[in-house]
Amino acid sequence: MQARPSGRPGGTPLARAADWCFALQTWLMVACLIVMVVLLFGNVTLRYLFNSGINVSDEVSRLAFVWMIFLGAVIALREHQHIGVTMLVERFGPAARRVSHVFCQLLVLWVLWLMAEGSWVQTVIGMDTVLPVTGMRLAVFNTAALYAAVAMGILTVVDLVRVLAGGPLPMESSPEDPLV
Repeated sequence: MQARPSGRPGGTPLARAADWCFALQTWLMVACLIVMVVLLFGNVTLRYLFNSGINVSDEVSRLAFVWMIFLGAVIALREHQHIGVTMLVERFGPAARRVSHVFCQLLVLWVLWLMAEGSWVQTVIGMDTVLPVTGMRLAVFNTAALYAAVAMGILTVVDLVRVLAGGPLPMESSPEDPLV
């Protein structure tokens, strides 16, 4: 994953704020990974050497893993790193590429709406359920999916508006563009 330059020359304040938010997300992912490694390694070490353990390690590690995955999905969407099959689209002309991109982004928005709606329902349900060891609400897990759906929806809408306004299409996953 390539880091975006935080202080783009001539970047708008909104672009700099977005860069800062995604840098923060990257550091949150690092924090989640560190928490997982420390808790799981510490728990295994304590179990084998001292016949004891850290009670909350499983629940907190699972929570960190869930949040790390959804934070990573948002960052991957921003960097256009999700898997894309471009066999057919590479054969299109510029206008057909633009139309197919808009159509695909509208489909993505629909799926993200379904994801946000479902995770909202699960978050509300999880407010009444408490995890057995830590005592945290189960909604903390479902909020990760809700956050990811909303953040990816915002990124998709921004991309859609940019493309509809005549901006360039984002680079596809293919390293070569046959029309250039």
